[in-house]
Amino acid sequence: MKKPGGVSRWWILAIVHLSTLAFAMTLQLIPPLLPAFVAQFGMTRGQAGLLMALFTLPGIFLSLPGGYLADHFGPRKVGLVSLSLLAAGTLVMVIGGLPFLFLGRLLSGVGAGSLMVVVPQVISQRFVGREIGLAMGLFNTAVPLGTIMAFNLMVPITQSFGVLAAITWTTVFDLLALAGFFLIFTDQPLDPNAGPAPTVRGGLKNLGRGIWITAAVWALFNMALMSFFTYGIDFFTLSGFGPNYSAFLASIPMMLSIPLAPVAGMALDRYGWRTGPIILGGVACAIAVFCIAYYPHLALLETIALGVGVAFIPPSIFTIAGEVLPKEKMGVGFGLLSTIFNIGLFTAIPVLGAMKDSFGTYGPSFTVMAVLLLVSSRLSFLLRK
Repeated sequence: MKKPGGVSRWWILAIVHLSTLAFAMTLQLIPPLLPAFVAQFGMTRGQAGLLMALFTLPGIFLSLPGGYLADHFGPRKVGLVSLSLLAAGTLVMVIGGLPFLFLGRLLSGVGAGSLMVVVPQVISQRFVGREIGLAMGLFNTAVPLGTIMAFNLMVPITQSFGVLAAITWTTVFDLLALAGFFLIFTDQPLDPNAGPAPTVRGGLKNLGRGIWITAAVWALFNMALMSFFTYGIDFFTLSGFGPNYSAFLASIPMMLSIPLAPVAGMALDRYGWRTGPIILGGVACAIAVFCIAYYPHLALLETIALGVGVAFIPPSIFTIAGEVLPKEKMGVGFGLLSTIFNIGLFTAIPVLGAMKDSFGTYGPSFTVMAVLLLVSSRLSFLLRK
């Protein structure tokens, strides 16, 4: 369906998907390179975890302002600036050396902090009341696909050409997403009856408890899941698997999300399911992560189980968020979702890496991940109507 003077909402979904794919590949650049960083730069796991988490730090401070700017100036302008910074950060990392790795990671995080407010906001606005579950399901295949590409391409590229070549490949992809966004994305025509966009402080007022609970559930889920993806390849390598197979095992949950997330989205539209997939998926993920830590010889089956649980949670989260937020506060509301998400990741990832350094094994770290998933599942009961 095409609005006068605009672009089909499905084309918008496609370019938003590509932009999120670039975000995911940049986010997940560190895990497949972690063993190389440890060997080449002498990093500890805690330091490598900090390099991963540094990507989320700007989002703690910029997500809410980014949401306000998207409401005020439109998603196109904010999206273009965000993708430009995402690409610029990986370009800085190509210079090499620890200072530039950390600086580039921080710069990419500045772009990501606003980008991941814009994209779910756009989908909620374009698809509200019509195929929102399917659209969110398709959108939520981008992060899994980006993770799969990062995990399974970065390892062989690094083995053949070195760490900087892998970072360069990511930079090129970020630039392609920027070009596509520039050429295709258009803002919706302004509603002449709409009032002025609320300020950040004004937007936070009267958002309702639903979005706060949704944000907490989403943060806890990702504190566990992103920590698993950060250290999963290293864990499987230390468990005796080869580097390429370790990357494959760590990416299996995301492989399953690609076909299952749209199915989950269609189920949301057809049956009105919202919290059930979050509750059951969280419990399944918790059991799988715990078993991976202590029974790695069953890793293939365990990562498949983890993937089934993971696939059904993001479409539910973003559908709930889009439904509980007033249209005029979408930007600030998704900014809140992203802010709490980033606080969780910045806290959890380095701490769980430091736990590995302290205990000498990943068992305690993975146990904490399982507990976080159970708490997320339990908290989602509060979202039931």
